[in-house]
Order: sequence, then structure tokens, then C-alpha cells
Amino acid sequence: MEARRLIAQIASGRAPEIPLSISEVEDYRLSKNKLMPFGVSLLTVIEDWIAGRGKAAQTITKKVPEIVEEFMASKRVEGVSFFHLEDRKYRLNKFATKFEGRIDQITAHQIEAWLNALEVSGRTRINYRNALLQLFRYARGKRYLPGNEPTVIEDIPKAVASSEGSIEIYTPTEMELILSQAPSKLVAFFAIGAFAGLRSQEIMRLEWKDIRFEQEFIEISAAKAKTASRRLATLLPVLAAWLLPLREKEGRVVPYARNDVLSEARIRFCKSEMMVDGKPVEFTWKPNALRHSYASYRLAEIKDAARVALEMGNSPSMLFRNYRELVTDKQANDWFSILPDKERIDTICKVNFKAA
Repeated sequence: MEARRLIAQIASGRAPEIPLSISEVEDYRLSKNKLMPFGVSLLTVIEDWIAGRGKAAQTITKKVPEIVEEFMASKRVEGVSFFHLEDRKYRLNKFATKFEGRIDQITAHQIEAWLNALEVSGRTRINYRNALLQLFRYARGKRYLPGNEPTVIEDIPKAVASSEGSIEIYTPTEMELILSQAPSKLVAFFAIGAFAGLRSQEIMRLEWKDIRFEQEFIEISAAKAKTASRRLATLLPVLAAWLLPLREKEGRVVPYARNDVLSEARIRFCKSEMMVDGKPVEFTWKPNALRHSYASYRLAEIKDAARVALEMGNSPSMLFRNYRELVTDKQANDWFSILPDKERIDTICKVNFKAA
């Protein structure tokens, strides 16, 4: 009789009766109600949860500073460029100083709060996010993070790099003030930007062998140019006058390996180290104004857009669109007449600095 009862129960699609407690029945009812909007069964959710637990159990516990060290070692083996390595080292070590614990316990909210606290430009924030994305994907590949999930960095929205806005240039008086008081470590950077129009990263990559004083040109090799195309920039007499006191047989022209460190030195100089009539002043730094200024004054001086564009590594159309401001012939003449006096030359010659 019992066998017949069970057979009839199975045939009708009902499972054999298993006694459930009141709390178990209530758990089942609540679970079904919560899953109803998603249209999935309780069994599917339980199976997914178990599978996730199994994958999570395969991850290896690792702290951020250790992963940063491993990541940097792997990049060195890959043969990544010196400047790229220095950039990643600076940004990721800064991150590791703040987050010293396990990488799998860091949330997107914590990282976003840290990025906001940096108070940097949109472009710089993007650079930090890119560095972190590389680190977290490396960690995922090494099983320090679950391999089946996006990294928390991908939940952080990308910043928008602010546009340059209107073209701004320095007046000859402003440039004279900068060069007459700039720390010796910054003189070459300011002078090359103002009197050759090179990009900041191109200046930082220059070596003394690239500056051909006798032949009166600066060689920007393909490896050092933003456009990956070799070009020659004119070494004007005014630039040679500023660089000769600093000239070395070898090594980099600008003693900064990281753009962030150079920027900090430049900001410090503009905010607190400049004097006018014996009083400290805060100088307003204009984004990309050294390159803007060179293009504007050089074009006014030689009246040859194709040549200026070639020197700067741009097309003539881009020169007019992005870098040129209208200036007079007299202003151009004043700009390229900003020569160092004997006292300034003596000060520069006494300096012996190492790369920062």
C-alpha cells in the first residue's frame, strides 16, 4: 500500500513528502518572492553561488605593495621604456602607500575617493586610472583577484581631460622674469620650451648629445618624439646662450625622470620662489604656454608657417589652430633677445645636479 502511494505521488509530479520546519518553509517562501522579479529559480541561484565560491577559493592572498613590486619587475623584463617605468613606479607606489592591505579587499568607492583627494587635472586623473587598471588586470592574471570578474577600476568612471581653452602666451617681460629667477634645475626646461617649442615629454627625454651646438640644431629622434617621427629643431642663439652654461658631455638635459616631480618643482617655484621688487609673488602658470609662445613669436619673426610647423612636429593647419597667437614683430624681437646676464650665467655654471 505504501509503495502504491509513493508511485501515485511520483506519477502526479509531487516529490516524496519530506518534513520541513516552519522556519525552513518561511525561508523558501521569502527566497521565491525575492527571486520572482528576476525570473530565475532558487536552484539556479544556489548553483551560481556555489560556483562563485569555488572560483573565489582559487585566488591567492596578496598585498598591494608586493603586487606593485612584482608588476614593476615584469615591466622591466618586458623592456618598457625608462620614462614609462618611472611614471608607473611613481603613481603605483603612491597608491601602495595609501592601500597597504590585500588588493581583493579594496573597493571602487575607496579608490574613487583617493583619486578625488589628489586634486589633479582631468588628464592626470586619467593617467592614474590607467596605471591602476594595468595593476589590477595584472593582479587578476596572477589570481590575486577573481579571474571571472571585472576589476573594481572598471567601475570608476573615466575623467574628461579638460580642453586647452583659449591660447595663452607669455609676454617677453614674463619670460624674462621666469628665466632670471628659475632654479638651475628648471632653466633648461623653460628655455627649450620657450625658444624651441618642444613638448614637455620631448624635453625630458633629451640628452646632451641631441643638442648639436656646432651645427645649430636639436635632434628629436623618433623614440623621443610624440609623433614617433624624427625631426630637427633650430637651435637659436638665444637658446644656446641659456644652455651652454649647463652643457655636459653626456646624460639628460633636464634632471627629472618623472613629469610629476618636474611639475611639483615648477609649481613650487611659481607659487613661492619668485620675487618682484624684493617681494615674493605668486606667478600664474599658463598651460602649454611655452609651446604656444614659441609658435606665436617664431611665426611673427620668420613669416614661414611650414618651417615653424616642421620645427614643432605639427602640420601648418594644426599650428594655426592650436598654437598661434597674433604678436607684433617688435614683440617677437624682444622675445628672442632674452639673454642671460653675467650674474645669471655664473649662478648656472656653479650648479652640479643629479637626476631627480
